[in-house]
Order: sequence, then C-alpha cells, then structure tokens
Amino acid sequence: MAMLCKTASAQSADSSSYDAAVGNVTNRFYQGVGEQSRLYNGLVYDSYDSSIKGSPYLDDVDAWRPGSVEYDGQNFENVSMIYDLYTDQLVVLLYNHASPIALIADKVSGFDLHERHFVRVANNNGGIKAGFYEQLYGGKSQLIKRSEKLLKSTSGPNGRERFFVPFKEVPDYYIKKGLVYYKVSSQSSVLDLFADKKKELKQYIKDKHLQFDDLRELALTSVTAYYDSITK
Repeated sequence: MAMLCKTASAQSADSSSYDAAVGNVTNRFYQGVGEQSRLYNGLVYDSYDSSIKGSPYLDDVDAWRPGSVEYDGQNFENVSMIYDLYTDQLVVLLYNHASPIALIADKVSGFDLHERHFVRVANNNGGIKAGFYEQLYGGKSQLIKRSEKLLKSTSGPNGRERFFVPFKEVPDYYIKKGLVYYKVSSQSSVLDLFADKKKELKQYIKDKHLQFDDLRELALTSVTAYYDSITK
C-alpha cells in the first residue's frame, strides 16, 4: 500500500493538499477492501412500504446513526446503522453508503447505538428468547431488557391500514444469575430471585424509596447493582 509522509518543514499552505491526498488514498483503500470487510457479511435489507405508518426502529429513528458493533470477533467503530425492532435485525450501510445490509445475528456479540448498549443472547440461555437485548446493568449479575415492535393491520375508510406499534406496553426485563436469565417485573420477583439477601434488599429499597410501578427500570437496575455489591 502506498504511504504518504509529511516532513516537519512542510509549509501550512501545503496542509490542504496533503489532507486531500490522504483523503483520496483512504477512499481508494475503502473502495478496494470494503467488499471484503468482515462487517459486510450479511443479507440484503429491504426497506418497508412507505404506506406503513409508524416506525419499526429503535427510538422511532429512521435515519442512520453512527454506532459500534462487535461482529465476527472484531470491533468496528463509527458504523452507520439502524436497529429494526420488528425483525430484530441490526442493519448497516455498505462501504459505499448505498446498500443496507442486515448483519448475521449470531455473529453479533453486541453493539452500541443511541448511547445504549445491546447484547446478543443465544438459545442456550434457558427461559429466554434468542435475540438482541438492551443491557441496563452489566456486573456479575446482568439486567437486560427486551423491546419489540409489532405490525398491526386494520380496516379503515381508506381500506386496509398497517402500522408499527410496541409489542408490549411494558418491556420484558431479565436478570442473569449464574448462567440463567430469570424474568422479573416486580419487587417481589426480584426479592425471590435474590432470596439469599432478601432482608438487606428490602431495607435498601425502603431507604432509597425505589418504585417498581412508576420507575421500574431504575428500581431494577439499582437493586441488581446493590445485590452484586453485597455479594461475594
């Protein structure tokens, strides 16, 4: 590969031409190796019919956003991506920024998007569906959340209408204890799971005024982290 070098005596006037030259080399590099990149190893992703209302994507954001992904054992940064909650697919743009590709799910260990971290859970984690989950807490015990979208169809005055809606009003939450994920939704379910520290956790919940109805996510995260802090 050709290399460009700039000596210390180069004048500032040469900076723009140097940067342009580097940019050209970089562009040629990505054009040459882009198709062979491990990242672009997936399926062609088809966009949805424009007549469907709502959004299937994370946070209802249809635009591409930069993120990072661990794919096929390699980390990739500043990747243009979207997360489709309806199909549970992580979609990235090819090197030419023209072709969307759905990554092979089993090769995705995790990804970061919209300042949120997601992990891939496989089929062998009993009691939980394989797929992508948002990791809310990642200590010894792990707290993850599953969000999905559903495509509904109704008959209206203008004919059949289709629209994306959340699969559930309240997402499903799971705590990983040992090698198993357990579904939790209330204070009692968490205390039952962490029965060995039930007394301490009840006092912690009382002292912190944690609310499992109105602020469930915060309560679950706080209790799980506290359990880890008092458990050797």
